[in-house]
Amino acid sequence: MKKRLRNLTAGFGLGLASLLPMKNANAQIKKGSVEYIQSEINENSYARPNLFYQLGKINGFTFMEFYKNHKGYFGKTSLDKEVFKGISAKAIINHSGEPFGQLGLGVKAKIPHLPKGVYADVGLAPLWVDNEWKIMNKIEAQYFFDISLPLGFSVNSFGTMDFAGTDGKGPQWGYGEINLGKDIGPVRIAYNPALLNKGNALPRLEHRATISLNLGDKK
Repeated sequence: MKKRLRNLTAGFGLGLASLLPMKNANAQIKKGSVEYIQSEINENSYARPNLFYQLGKINGFTFMEFYKNHKGYFGKTSLDKEVFKGISAKAIINHSGEPFGQLGLGVKAKIPHLPKGVYADVGLAPLWVDNEWKIMNKIEAQYFFDISLPLGFSVNSFGTMDFAGTDGKGPQWGYGEINLGKDIGPVRIAYNPALLNKGNALPRLEHRATISLNLGDKK
């Protein structure tokens, strides 16, 4: 119980610290938001702050999910730096019930020559270590896309898959989301289903609705 409380407190502190102004001249908050996600399964609903920032030439993104019924939290920090046109080195830190859970290293590539209003990238993180710095049997592929739609709507999606197949069942879907919605001033309302692991490479859909508040977008 005490360990869970310490981890939850540390996670809350990490999320709070991520929203504080950065005083380093080379560090800059770009934009942020706070979401409330309501699942069709009520106990799976949660709040999630998101923060995009820049540390010198490194782009950063951190989110924290705070769960109900003393189930703790999960968060992720992604840091990437362009090393060649459209290709970036990437580090991923998973905060699963504790500030440092796993560290992944890999690359991210922006998909070129897409139509106006469409962005997409793919990534691969073949090297992972756990919180004891032991190498993990994990090869994670990632995708992200964002598409502007008519009438002010947009859709974006992200997802991960582990190609290492640690349980002997082959590639395993990790986690993903689809967000189809509309911005109304600083507020976004969206259909936001989760893409969950069901024991193989195909995701399971969990229906959800999300309302989020944009905390600013500094150009």
